[in-house]
Formats: sequence, C-alpha cells, structure tokens
Amino acid sequence: MDSAEEEQSEAEEGQSLDEVTVIEPLDEFSALLERLDALHNGSDGDKRECLRTMLDKREEFGQNTTFLWRLVRAYVDVHDITTNLEQKKTHAETGKKVGEEAVKLNLMCAESHQW
Repeated sequence: MDSAEEEQSEAEEGQSLDEVTVIEPLDEFSALLERLDALHNGSDGDKRECLRTMLDKREEFGQNTTFLWRLVRAYVDVHDITTNLEQKKTHAETGKKVGEEAVKLNLMCAESHQW
C-alpha cells in the first residue's frame, strides 16, 4: 500500500468507527411496552389485540405500574370501540379497578392518575 492508500484506509476506518451507532438490545419488558404502544396507536383490531396481549402478560408484569396504566388505557380503548353496552360497562369497571391498583402501587405515577 502506498502512503495515499494508507491515509485513505485510515480515514475510512476512522469514519466507520464514528458512524457506528450502538444499539443495545431491548429487554423483554421494554420491547413489550413498545409493541403495546404501537398497538394502542393502531386500528380497532390492534387495540383489541393490545388488551389480549396485556391480559396474557398480566401475571408476569401485573405488579408494575408502567404496565398497569397501559392496561387501563387498553381497557379504555376497547371500551370506546365496543358497541355492546354490557361489554362497555365491564371494560369500564375492570379498567377502573386496575387503575386503582396502579395508583396504590405508585401514587406518584401521573399516567396512573390520567387513565
């Protein structure tokens, strides 16, 4: 390699190191929250899937305030898109209970109070 090629090679190496973005893998809970937030912002079917997913994960994450306020939000979403009055009532009552649970776990969590 001549000196010009060496300089270019060194410059490319320096450039590639500067441009490397380190992406840390998400833990399971963070990945779940991202997925739930995406479903919340999706279609009516996505909102129903969000609630089903959260109910499946409730035993695993049910003592986490961040999870619980999203569960309340999911109940609100499904309440709002449901046309059956009895189902609306059930979603509202269950969501209220979960919201109370979330607030008890962490009084300082604003999202728990919001939902």
